[in-house]
Order: sequence, then C-alpha cells, then structure tokens
Amino acid sequence: MLSLTVPVVHAAPPLDPSASVAGWPTAAISLSWDVGHQKAAQNSTIVHVASDGKYLYVRFDAVQHVPLVAAQHSNDTISGGSNVNGGIAWTDDAVWVDLWPRGPSGFQYQFESNANGAHNEASSENVDFEPQWQTRGVATSGRYTVTMAIPLAVIHGAHAGAWRMQFIRYVRSTGELNVWSYDAAQTNPDDPARAGNVTLSVVSRPPLPKPRLGVYGLAEAASRSIGGSTSRIGADFSVPVTQTASFYGTLHPDYSDVEIDQQSIAPTVYQRVFSEVRPFFTQAAGYFNDFNCNICSERTTLYTPAIPTPTQGYAFEGRQGNFGLAAFDAIGDDRTDDATALNYISDDNQWNAAFQHVSTNMPGLVDDTNQGGVSWWNGKYVYAYANYALESGTLVSDPDQGEWFDSGAGWIDQHFAIFGAIRKVGDDFDPVDGFDSHSGIAGYGVYSARVWTFAPQDFLSSIGVDGGFDRYQGVSYGQAQSDNDVLLDVLTKSTIDVQVSSGSDYWRFGSALEPISQAGGFSITYHSGMQNNLNNFPTHGSSATPTQIQFYTGSYGLGRLDTWFRTSTMRVGNKGSLTFSDDDTAQYLPRALENVQWFEGIAYAYQIDADSSFAIGVRRVVGDPPVPNGGGDCMGTCANISVAYHLRLRNEEFYLAYGDPNTLTTVPQAIFKVIFYAGSTKGT
Repeated sequence: MLSLTVPVVHAAPPLDPSASVAGWPTAAISLSWDVGHQKAAQNSTIVHVASDGKYLYVRFDAVQHVPLVAAQHSNDTISGGSNVNGGIAWTDDAVWVDLWPRGPSGFQYQFESNANGAHNEASSENVDFEPQWQTRGVATSGRYTVTMAIPLAVIHGAHAGAWRMQFIRYVRSTGELNVWSYDAAQTNPDDPARAGNVTLSVVSRPPLPKPRLGVYGLAEAASRSIGGSTSRIGADFSVPVTQTASFYGTLHPDYSDVEIDQQSIAPTVYQRVFSEVRPFFTQAAGYFNDFNCNICSERTTLYTPAIPTPTQGYAFEGRQGNFGLAAFDAIGDDRTDDATALNYISDDNQWNAAFQHVSTNMPGLVDDTNQGGVSWWNGKYVYAYANYALESGTLVSDPDQGEWFDSGAGWIDQHFAIFGAIRKVGDDFDPVDGFDSHSGIAGYGVYSARVWTFAPQDFLSSIGVDGGFDRYQGVSYGQAQSDNDVLLDVLTKSTIDVQVSSGSDYWRFGSALEPISQAGGFSITYHSGMQNNLNNFPTHGSSATPTQIQFYTGSYGLGRLDTWFRTSTMRVGNKGSLTFSDDDTAQYLPRALENVQWFEGIAYAYQIDADSSFAIGVRRVVGDPPVPNGGGDCMGTCANISVAYHLRLRNEEFYLAYGDPNTLTTVPQAIFKVIFYAGSTKGT
C-alpha cells in the first residue's frame, strides 16, 4: 500500500490539458501495475495531484501504444463497467479516481473521464450522484492528457487528514487496468483495501453539506385513452443532518423517465426483472439488498419496481464509522410500503453484515419480511457467506414455508474461480415487495471458470472455459429445477469474441418437469470488450459500436425453440450512432403450428455536446412468444416509436420526449419536463 501527501496550492494549476505540466506540483505518481493481467503496466501513465482545500485537482498524462478509443462526447453517460455505477469506462479508453474520505468502510466516490474530457461520476451513497465538476481532455499522436477539478464540497465526509484514494487507467484495446497502489493478489482495480493512504492537509467545507431541493414542472399532451393532457408540479428534497447522513423525501412525485429501454423478447420462464429508475428509491439503493449470493436466480426481499408510485415518501440514509443505516416510507393510495436496512463493514473490508426489514400494508393484506446475512473475505482469494430470511403475514399459511436460507463459498484469482452454494426456499416465500423467481425448492449449485491470457503480440487475447450445474428438489414433488451449462469463450486482439455453449435446463410446472433449454448455441461479436480477468468473465463488455450475432437452441416446453439475436451499432459522424436490431424466436411444437415472434428495431442517438443529447427509436414486435414464458411479451403485433431530448445545465434539467421506450406499444403522449435544483447539485 502506497502513501501520498497531496501538495497544497493557493491557485488552481492550469486545467488546459495542452498546457505544460510545469504549472503543476513536481511530485508525481505512476500507474505501474496492470491488475487486469497481473503484471507491470505496458503503457506509461503519470499522475499529478494538488488541492487548494476547495478542489482536488488531478492531471493524467497517458502514453498510448495502441489506437485510442474515445467515442463518448456527452457527460454522465451510463454504459456499464466495474465502476460504482457504470460509466464511460469499458466502451472507451478512460482514467478515473476513487475516493474513500472515511476509509474502506465509508462512502466511495468515483470520477472518470475519457480522452475527450467526457465524464461520469458515481457514489455508493446515492445512485443519482451527478454533481457539477470539470474535466478537459486532449489527444495527440501516441498520448493523451486529462485534467480534473473535483469539488470537495460534493463529497460527504470530506475532511483534512487521512483518506483512501486510487488512480486508475483503462486501455480499451488491450484490457489493461493500471493502478497506483496495489499488491500482486489484487483482482479488482477499485478495491479499497489496496487503495493508497493519502493525506489532504487542508479541506475547506461548511459544518454540514448544503440541503438540496429539486422542483419539477411537467406539461403532458396525451390522448384520452391514457388519461388526457395534464400538468403537474412536485419536488424532491434532501436535508443533511450530519456530514454523512441525510433526511430526504418526495412530494407529488413524477416518474416519467423515458431514457432507459428495458424491453426484450428473450425467452424466459422467469418473471422479467426491471431496473429501478425512480429517484426516491434509487437515492439509498446502495444500502439495501447488501447480501452475497452464489449461482443465483433472481431472488431479493426488496424489489422496488414492485412498489406503485407513491403520492409522497420520506426516507433517511447515512453512514457513521463502520455502520450504515437507511429507511424509507412510501405512502400511496390505500397502501404503504416501508423498508429499513442496517449494514456493517469492518475496517479491513473483510467482514460485512447486513439486516433488512420490508413491510407492505394495504386493505386485506399485511406482509413482513426480515433478512439477515454475514460475509467474509480473506483479502485475497477466499470468501464465504450465509443469509436467512423469514416472511410472515396474510399470504404465509405455514411459518416454516415462509423461510429462505442460503449459504455459499468461493475461491478466485486472476485465472481460476470456483463457487458453490446451498439454499432452501419455502413454498410460501414470495414477498409482496420482493422478487422470488422460484419458491418451494431446496438444493445446491456449483460454478467454475478458467481463463488463459496471452502476450500483447499474440493473435489471441484470452481463452476462457466456464461451466456450472444446480439441482433443486421441490416440496410436493421430486426434482423442481435442474441446470447444466458449459461455455467456451475465445477473444482475439482484434476485438472479435466467439462463444460456443451447450447445456440443458429443466423446470417443474405443476407435476411435470419440462425442458426450458436455451443453452446450446454460439455468439460472435465484432468490436467486443477486452476484459479478460475473472471479475468480468464470461461477459467481456462491449465497445460503443459492436456488431453481434447470437443463436441459441434447445428443447423448450413441448417442442424445440430456436432464438436469433442480431444487432449492430455504427458511428454516424463524430457524435452520432445508428443501431439496428433484428431478433426472432421460433418454437416448433408437435402436431401444431409453430410460435414465431420477431423483434425489429432501429435507433439513432446524437451527442450534441457535453450537456445535451438526442435520441429516436422505432421498433416492432410481431407474432406470439414461446410457451411457457415469463410475461411481458407482445401477442400479435406491437409497434413503438419514442423520441427524447435532454439538456443539463448547472441548476436545471430539460426533457422533451414523445412516447416511451419502456412500453411495447407507443404511448400517445408528448412530455416537456423542467427540473430546477436549489442548494446542492443533483444527487449530492
């Protein structure tokens, strides 16, 4: 573990990335270790750091031996990654800073940028963390420079003294993950236990962060079939009570988010899982469901998309020392939903414990679920966990059948991993505000993976093999679920990813154990991701312009099911992209007509500048889904068109949208929405 005292400056160093580094303090650090390949970094990165007590200033000077990838031009682009909340990394070459002002057990903050200066940020405290901060970038032949000015006022718990920090660079074309402070056993670049000890001598901040008020106004022109035209006004607020704790709430909320497309015709017998996008529920999302799980189907005691939009809500979230606490009360029409979470993280980040209570109350129904769990990690390779949950209330006829027990352990390094788990889920375990994909089962599962990596000059980047199986018995009958899967993954230096898979899956419906197999097939991706460590295997991520063809087949229900997925994204100019999708499923049934369904779509996105973007999408679903299936599918023909424009200013956001990509058919509505932020900026 390395140490650093941040030099104090009385004026900001030059943030023009083209300016000489001579204007920065002479002390510098090097990102010398590649966590992705467990060896010395192949591309040099020098970092200068300074602070005037109000800002943390960072400059990255990166030598680039391979072609630079810098497709993103708009800020706050969420595209997934190893980061706290996803971001630009994995689609572009990128650099980022991790901050733990209160040590490994406290909040984590992350600030990242690509070579264009397009940035993203994240916090373990608030999923919607989106403050105003500065980045600038410039690329020249064989190198690029990024400068950052991070306001310390947006970091809860900022103080003069000891912090944990990490500085990271990702090389898109080789998969390098270069870090400053490390040890040879490290597998995660964002590991707080390996981050460096950094001293900030001066931090200027008020006793409490500023409160935040977000007032929205919305005008909607819509057809009578969905309620007609209307206008609304409402507010979200947050009031800090300590440096690391806040009381927050929402009044007459509006959740007209139209940015996230979560529709699919991918066949599944499971109920489909959707991501939460509503700010009231996302603010403290990091405190809830803080439990480990190996080889899991979707199962959680709190699934907030199951909660209808409340008319008002009140909540608290905060962390003090090693403990975190969050609670919310969502009040709706004849219904209240509340949840409480208490978490513990040890100073060495090796022990984690959590407790969670979730309750639903409505006329004729009361449902309560309590869950507790503990996990341990030795800091290198080995971990273990155990969870227990108990549901009680109107829908649980037998207390013994309202239980869920789950425990597991694993071993992982850069090249090999093996995980195992045993679990038992009662027949009546299905929390109203939770999500359980398969109740009434008891059994075990095992998963293992092996990755071989190659030298930079070789044609291949990595070869991976993984496989797993599970066996679950039912309460009323015999075997209730059985899965066997194996996959071979070959990734080349030219970003071509080839996967070949085989296996079988069975699920009990009533008294019959039926096949639901879609494990046999292949996937070919051009412009794939370049992650080749086990933290990301077998999914390597994707570039900003992937082209992919996938085919899967197997016995499904009473017949055979063939599934094709075809998608391609191409650049249109420097800031635009065009995506085509053409998917289909075909189920061939004995002595019956086959079920055939098509998904056709085209979307265009344009990153106007760092603060604004435009997107339009058109799609159509035709035909009937396979049987059985997990719901959410179109029957017959469904068509959708959606248009969205977003502008983010310092204290305002503007949305102009038509339709909704989260519905199968076009919602005949046009929305204009304005949000004004007073006090602290968004998500702080």
